[in-house]
Amino acid sequence: MTVLPKVSIVTPAYNQGEYLAAAMRSVLTQDYANLEYLVIDDGSSDDSLAVAQAVAAEFPDRVKVQTQANAGQAETLNRGWAVCQGEILGYLSSDDVLLPGAVSRLVASLQRRPDVSLVYADFWLIDPAGNRLRQVQAPEFDRRAMLENLVCAPGVGALFRREVFDATGGWDPRRRQVPDFEFWLRVAERGDFLRVPFCLSEYRIHEGSASYRVMPVARAEEIVAVIQGHWAARPETPPALARRSVARAHGLSGKNHAQSGRPWQSLRHYLQAFSLRPGLLLELGMWRQIAVGFLRRAYFGRRVKE
Repeated sequence: MTVLPKVSIVTPAYNQGEYLAAAMRSVLTQDYANLEYLVIDDGSSDDSLAVAQAVAAEFPDRVKVQTQANAGQAETLNRGWAVCQGEILGYLSSDDVLLPGAVSRLVASLQRRPDVSLVYADFWLIDPAGNRLRQVQAPEFDRRAMLENLVCAPGVGALFRREVFDATGGWDPRRRQVPDFEFWLRVAERGDFLRVPFCLSEYRIHEGSASYRVMPVARAEEIVAVIQGHWAARPETPPALARRSVARAHGLSGKNHAQSGRPWQSLRHYLQAFSLRPGLLLELGMWRQIAVGFLRRAYFGRRVKE
C-alpha cells in the first residue's frame, strides 16, 4: 500500500462566525485520508469559537479547536504549523472553501514533482451567500513576473512542503496586509511553484474580505516596505530589477489608497511609480488598475469613514 504523506491544514478564525462552518466542513469532508486539521480562534468577539466547537462535535477526532488572545493571522498560522505533524502544510481562511477532492489532487501533483516547493490551483469567486460569480484562472508560475511585477500566483488552498516552513520560519508577524506574498517570495527561493489547472476552491468576496475592506494607511503602504526590504537583504540584485519591482509596489500602494478613499496619497504613490519606471505609463493594465482603485469602493457600495 502507498503511504500518503500527512497533510496539515490550519484555519485562523477571527470574527468570521458567519462563514466558518462552511470553511471547516469543506476541509473535514475531503476524501484525503491522512489529513490533520487545526482551527485556532484568534480572540474573536463574535461566535466564531462556538461555531468551531459545534462543527468539531459533528466530526469527532477529525479536527482540533484552540483559542487564544488575538495575535494576528501570521503569528496564528506559524503557531499552528509549528505544532502540526504534517509533511505538507497549508491553510484555509475562515471565509473560504475547499472543493471536494482538492487536497488529493494537490498532493498527487506535489508528489509527482519533487523539485517544486508549492502547488496551487484555480478557484471560483463567490459572493457572501456562496453563489459563484466567476472562475479565476491562476497565472502559471513565472519567477521573473513574481519578482518584477509582483504577480502572486498562489491562491486559496495552496500546499507547500514542511521543509519550506522550517527553513523560512513561516509568515512574518510584522506584516498585516501582504504576509502571504512576502512568504511566497521567500518560498520561491527554495523551489518553483506548480499550478494545477483545475478549480479546487472558492474565494469569498464580502465587506470583511482582506482584499476589499478599507485599509489603514500602514497596511496600504505595506507592499512597498516588503519589496524594499526584500531587495535590501539581497544587495546582489541587479538595480534595474529592484527599481522596477519597487515601482510596481508603489503602484499597488496607490491602488490601495485609492480604494480606501485617500486620493492624494494614492496620487503620490502613482507618481513615484511612474518616476521609477516610466514604462508603466504605457501599460494598459496600469491604467485599468488606477480605474479599479478609484471605482471599486463605489462599485461595492462601501464608503466607510476611517
